[in-house]
Amino acid sequence: MPKYTLKCLKTNDKFEDNYTLHYEDGALVQADYDSGFNPIDAEGVWRYISWLPTQSISEQVAGTVTYRAKELGEAFGLSNLWVTFHGYWPERGAMCPTGTFKDMEAVPTIQRMKDHDCKGMICASAGNTARAFTSFCGMDGFPLIVVVADIHAHRIWTSKDIDLDCVKVIVVKDGNYQDAKNIAKELAEQLPGWQLEGGAHNIARRDGIGSLILNSYEAIGRMPDHYFQAVGGGPGPIGVYEMMKRLIDSGECDGDVAKIHLSQNPEHCPIHKAWQRSSRELIPSDFPDSDVTVFSDYLLTESPAYSVIGGVYDILLASKGHTYTVEEKDAVAAGKIFEDIEGIDILSPSKVTIASLIQALEKGTVEPDDCIVLNISGGGMERLKSEVETDIVAPWLIERKENIVKKFFAMQD
Repeated sequence: MPKYTLKCLKTNDKFEDNYTLHYEDGALVQADYDSGFNPIDAEGVWRYISWLPTQSISEQVAGTVTYRAKELGEAFGLSNLWVTFHGYWPERGAMCPTGTFKDMEAVPTIQRMKDHDCKGMICASAGNTARAFTSFCGMDGFPLIVVVADIHAHRIWTSKDIDLDCVKVIVVKDGNYQDAKNIAKELAEQLPGWQLEGGAHNIARRDGIGSLILNSYEAIGRMPDHYFQAVGGGPGPIGVYEMMKRLIDSGECDGDVAKIHLSQNPEHCPIHKAWQRSSRELIPSDFPDSDVTVFSDYLLTESPAYSVIGGVYDILLASKGHTYTVEEKDAVAAGKIFEDIEGIDILSPSKVTIASLIQALEKGTVEPDDCIVLNISGGGMERLKSEVETDIVAPWLIERKENIVKKFFAMQD
């Protein structure tokens, strides 16, 4: 028997999951679970399988490590700072082997697809998502087509011992992330039985990453006052908000959800601009007129899940949240403080996140004794590459965007 149903956040209609990504235009679907908060004795995200949209536990593992960052907190003048770390950090028992919290999205997504007898998955990415799905699909033997722009292709690497026969990497020559998304969608429309990974519309992705706040809740013993994360498309903070609501609605904990604090690059910050206008709608001027150079290009997307019902606008509104833009120099300086104190390298989105916490302190948006969860969404990459043999995945196809779909099917004949 299914342990959950889906609910459309626009109509409140409930229905069975058929690897459903859309029900009504302009709205997310959400998993409605039969049971309350019921952690089990399992590793990573699987500890919280009662709130994951899968019927079983796979052999693949990824998850959160939450710890109290006392020395880092003292450096910032904070008495109750907690870090959720996602990456490679053996001493901490970190469980994201490709270096980011995208691993926590990949593991339940693959199992959800297997539950629904999908032939394979199609995924577009700026790098981290592609690397996570490439690695875990390879380990699981689950067919994957991953589409990535040439500027991001170097980020798709895996451990040398992973068999990648089931993975095809398509590189868009002179393309960008939006081109990759468009091509992935076109391929999905022409490949019966194959499913788009789904981005923020994928409940397994949102609930997988959302489990970080469940891990934090168990470690801290309470709901935090504030949650900080850098944001691009939005599945991470949406998933975190949904899990906080489940904790409260189930009667597991009292009080309110944590205030959600989201940060972006100043050169490309559509979510920040729209939120500062108190607007649900994104408008053309929220985006730069042309391609821009940014400190953290992981945070670039032309189509964030902002306006959609249940999306970033709604979770910021419901949590009384805040947004920030972070200059490169501030992100670099903040990252150095973390790396010097904690002794592990971190990726650029994490540095942006830390700098936004410093901004919030300076503005008085957070108080020194508040309970704060800081999402270090990627780290240990340099450490990993120094200790584990890795290879950049060789592309199966490299072509300009206008020719890729035709060339793909020609290569199938």
